[in-house]
Amino acid sequence: PAYATLAAQVFAVTAAFQFLSSAVDYRNMIAGQEAFGASTGTTYKTITKDIQAATEGQLRYQEAAQSAAIGIAAGLTSDQITQIGVAAKNTSLALGRDLTDSFNRLTRGITKAEPELLDELGIILRLDPALKAYADKIGKSKEQLNQFEKSQAVANEVLGQAESKFGAISEDIDSSAFALQQFAIAFDDLLNILKSFLGA
Repeated sequence: PAYATLAAQVFAVTAAFQFLSSAVDYRNMIAGQEAFGASTGTTYKTITKDIQAATEGQLRYQEAAQSAAIGIAAGLTSDQITQIGVAAKNTSLALGRDLTDSFNRLTRGITKAEPELLDELGIILRLDPALKAYADKIGKSKEQLNQFEKSQAVANEVLGQAESKFGAISEDIDSSAFALQQFAIAFDDLLNILKSFLGA
């Protein structure tokens, strides 16, 4: 009994420490967003909420916030990042995959131009044709594209494929199918309020 009591107390202390640690991490993330937003003029909180709305409330705030920062830093627009959220939702429904994994694969696949991250989602990225198509669209040669334009070429290609392959699925899915995940995210939002208070 004594060992069981001690083990329970150690577990409780460890869990409390981990929660407090995550509260500090969450508070630091929010502070970092605010500081980065002030220097770039980007409202990360709004973009993060837009991403969550695009996934119909199925993506945790912290995951959406991190991807928003990565996407903006890589040259994506807020509209494109929101489109990634929609594409992730549709892709995960069509393929029966975890939405967070689909979202992360799309974000990293676009920002890093890594085809292998997208292959498992049924999106085939061929860099040279994507660059050429975008260059033709804006009246340049492929070799004249700057880094921002290259990132736009990749984003256009990936988001275009996601829409053409999986865009129609959202029309056939009852939104009640998202209820359990939405409940989990709503609970996570409540925990984030507590973390903000404890991490302050």
